[in-house]
Amino acid sequence: MISPRTERLLLVPLFALPVLWLAGYFFPPINHDVAAILDVSGRWVGGEKLFVEVIDENLPLAFVVHTLPVLTAKLLPGSIPFWFTAWVVAGIFASFMACRRLVRLVPSADHALTAALLPPVLLFLFSVLPNEHFGQREHIMFVACAPYLIASMARAEGVALGRTGAITIGMVAGVALAMKPYYLAIPAAVELYLLLRRGWRPTFADPIPWSIGLVAVAHLVSMYTIFADYGFVVMPLAIDAYTPVGDASWRDVLTSNVLGPTLIALVIFGLIAIVFTQTISARVLVMFGIGAALSAIAQAKGWPYHVLPALSVAIMLAALTVSQTVDRYLPISRGGHHLPVSVISATLMVLLYFQAALYTPPFYKQRQYEDSIGGRLAHVIEQNAPHRTFLVLSPGIYPLWPMINYVEGRMTMRFLSLWVLQGIYATCDDFPALYNPPDTMGDPEKFVFDAVSEDFAREHPDLLIIDRIAGIPRCQGKEFDYLEYFLQNRVFADAFEDYEHLMDFDRYIIYRRKKKKN
Repeated sequence: MISPRTERLLLVPLFALPVLWLAGYFFPPINHDVAAILDVSGRWVGGEKLFVEVIDENLPLAFVVHTLPVLTAKLLPGSIPFWFTAWVVAGIFASFMACRRLVRLVPSADHALTAALLPPVLLFLFSVLPNEHFGQREHIMFVACAPYLIASMARAEGVALGRTGAITIGMVAGVALAMKPYYLAIPAAVELYLLLRRGWRPTFADPIPWSIGLVAVAHLVSMYTIFADYGFVVMPLAIDAYTPVGDASWRDVLTSNVLGPTLIALVIFGLIAIVFTQTISARVLVMFGIGAALSAIAQAKGWPYHVLPALSVAIMLAALTVSQTVDRYLPISRGGHHLPVSVISATLMVLLYFQAALYTPPFYKQRQYEDSIGGRLAHVIEQNAPHRTFLVLSPGIYPLWPMINYVEGRMTMRFLSLWVLQGIYATCDDFPALYNPPDTMGDPEKFVFDAVSEDFAREHPDLLIIDRIAGIPRCQGKEFDYLEYFLQNRVFADAFEDYEHLMDFDRYIIYRRKKKKN
């Protein structure tokens, strides 16, 4: 006979392993998109005017949220990447503790296996599943919205939450959901279902949707008041030029490697959960998953991290279906049969960890960072850029970020990358020449053409780094050359005379500023 203590010990690794896993995220590198947003937030906190002296297509709220680790690093020992990871980990534990309490309020979850399985599954989704996408906005959004998800399960089953708790859940979820407009498909789907189920009166008296809506509206207003440069300048620029970058057809997005299987899993698990378990909470999960899938599709890129919330919901649906089926048809006493609960929970969780490790080897980027292009490029910067300043003409973020964060370097260009040119030159058919002559350039292109040249001439960076892979289709039988393109600008060409070739490094050509003769 196995003792109750031994039975409980089976569950210890399900909580201890994610904690150890989280420790691995403190080692470099952090995700490159995260690093770029942190760099912009750091430049903003450092005195540069957001969307004027440092320009990025992300919404203002994303930078507001990421100032938290930047400000913490100014007050306490530790780097910005360290404090970013620390804040995300703290958010994970706060969300997990809130979800554990909220699960107890969901009537359909008040069964032995469901109550035991959902918390470790959530911790797995928060800590392990993101892997290289740890800290991406989709990851932060799901962590922040998990209490909203569990609370919505309870609300769907007639449970009334306390007003203070409901407002807090709604405000936290609202901040995360407002970081990208696409995320608002999630509360739209969930609240529509709750409206149809509960009716108008309970829905309009519920502070959660009002709290989410208030944050979203406030953010929208701020784009044309506090951050007017975003609403009137950067947003139109992003619509014109960023949308074509990495743009994929809806068919390509739906059949992508991650979204396609996730949609199939959502449909299958959703049907099984709704038909066989007949659980209201499963329907809420399905609606959350539909909203998350619509968000991924609407972004029209097909990038794996866009699917992370929908994939998380698919896994939760599978766990809920198994646990509800066992609880419904093979009832297990909560007090008298710990062993079946422990064994089933441990078995399912080991399967999840095993599959996650097969899908993406754990911390492979951390293990290989020193020998990666980013790690090697950092050594080049440290040896040849005494002031850690450089201007990079490249279409991409990686590996420049997070390398810039770790060497504490500074990009001397207001754009992080040349995404505007990528969008303008996305197709060759419209152009009779490889480059538009300066006097025929449209306003967005002329802005970039002049701004980059002015930044280069004003800042005199230690290094000028040219990406040989322009991320632009060949035209007129030739490759797009960023250096050749900007040398058309007299301001840029004059400043370039002070530079000499240093080396060819991987895909980059690196020039350094000439030493002044005495």
